[in-house]
Amino acid sequence: MASLFRSISFKIFGISVGLLLIMLVAAFGSAFASEQVHRQLQTFEQVMLPLARTMANVELEVQKQKVTADFLLETPEEEAVTTCLGQAKTQGARTRDLLQRATKLIQQGLANVQTEQNQMALARFSPMVDELSYQERRLAALTLEACARDATVTEMEAAKSQADDVMRLSDKIVLEITSFVAWSSRSARENQEFAAQANTGLIGSATLVGLMLAWVVSRGLTRPIVRLQTGARAVSAGMLSEAHVPVTTRDEIGEVTRAFNAMILDLQDKEKIKETFGQYVDPRIVARLLDGGQSVTEGKKQVASIFFSDIVGFSGVAEQLAPGTLVNLMNAYFSAMSDPIQKHSGIVDKYIGDAIMAFWVPPFVEAQRQAELACRAALEQIDNLDAFHRQTPDIIGLRRDVPLIDFRIGIVTGEVVVGSVGSEIARSFTAMGDCVNQASRLETVNKIYGTRVLIDHPTRCAAGDAIEAREVDLIRVPGVSVPLRIYELAALKGGLSSSRQQLFTCYEEGLHWYRAARWDQAAVAFNAALNIDPQDKPSRVMLERTANAQAVLPSDWDGVWVMSAKL
Repeated sequence: MASLFRSISFKIFGISVGLLLIMLVAAFGSAFASEQVHRQLQTFEQVMLPLARTMANVELEVQKQKVTADFLLETPEEEAVTTCLGQAKTQGARTRDLLQRATKLIQQGLANVQTEQNQMALARFSPMVDELSYQERRLAALTLEACARDATVTEMEAAKSQADDVMRLSDKIVLEITSFVAWSSRSARENQEFAAQANTGLIGSATLVGLMLAWVVSRGLTRPIVRLQTGARAVSAGMLSEAHVPVTTRDEIGEVTRAFNAMILDLQDKEKIKETFGQYVDPRIVARLLDGGQSVTEGKKQVASIFFSDIVGFSGVAEQLAPGTLVNLMNAYFSAMSDPIQKHSGIVDKYIGDAIMAFWVPPFVEAQRQAELACRAALEQIDNLDAFHRQTPDIIGLRRDVPLIDFRIGIVTGEVVVGSVGSEIARSFTAMGDCVNQASRLETVNKIYGTRVLIDHPTRCAAGDAIEAREVDLIRVPGVSVPLRIYELAALKGGLSSSRQQLFTCYEEGLHWYRAARWDQAAVAFNAALNIDPQDKPSRVMLERTANAQAVLPSDWDGVWVMSAKL
């Protein structure tokens, strides 16, 4: 099991935490920039603007004091002097109050303002305001002296001159404050724009980094899944050797990949077993045994098509060849003749000497097609025989006296018991029942009629229109009381030539008269068939029976030919 720190959930949690941290950094940066702007605006609002208004009022009062001094020079009457003296005192008091207020604003700003630029500006303004306060006190004193009754012109000129000096100093301070206010306003605006850009940049960077992290981690998660998908497709295509997936992670996907590779190894082991035992037992049976299918081991009564084939004159062939050569020849023969059986979904039950036993049965084949597929396999074996004859010299290493291999086939369809039969030491999946014996006997009956493939009536009916066949005879084999209607399998549907069809028609007519004991008419029909094909052995056999009918056939003739005990 993957550890917590290597699990997919932890990776996803890590991505979420990383994105959260990035967003927190962006938020703190944005908050810091906004706080700087806020402090500048706070200083601007609470200190600089009130200070500017205060200094403007100071300048206004100084201007009034100057006007008062000028008035004294022009109107020296006693009543005017008394009025000016009162105005001078009032104006001086107002000016001192404004300067004290300005000083408090500067001190308040120095105490509360945290930006370095604002503190430096306020520190520079402080001595200027102190100097202005000092000069204003001198102006107030001179103005009071000028308003006295016996003030000289020189004293009045001194008051006026001091008013001009205070005015210039006040103008300077106001200009400085105005410049600083403009700079502060511009700086606040720039800082605000910078904060907005910084916020946009931080959010964009956070988004980009988050997307990159998500892409990297998602790729790290999806690549192993894609490899697993490719491996699964290789398994479905049967390419187990290409299905192994490298383990690149230590999370849950890595665990799944290890389990997948273990499954591949298990499948490869099973394939090796199938490949090895498939040479002895049908691979489909091996597969069901490996999968634990009880349908293979338990006996079950089913309708099956049973196939028996045997080599013609095998004893002579065996005597002609050395043992090793004979084994090579039989291995090549069995390979060539077993391939059509397996190709058409049949199960090769066993090899008995030179004979092959096979059967078609559900679930390995559809019940509706089992007889047809058995017939197709037999006809394909006949087609493969010429190619096998051409290969025989190379197989046995002879160019002269090469044995000509031929075979006979019997196919019967009926109810049998299919299952795994044997001892605790060795077992075989096989079919048992009368149909098996009938198929073996039917293969032997080919000797009598000179045919290569004989099938019974249920096989003919089950195969239906898929094949071309002619009814050969109605026989009773030894040990079986029920007559067996037999057919010669000739070709697949549409595979008969016109002459062969005419032959079958003549034979069918002769067989009808033969069973009706109309010997003359039967002989005419069989002779007509032989005129079409003089080598047709079933027509020759039936013509001989017709010629000897009264001597050979019983008086209670029912159309059934009884086979001798030894075929």
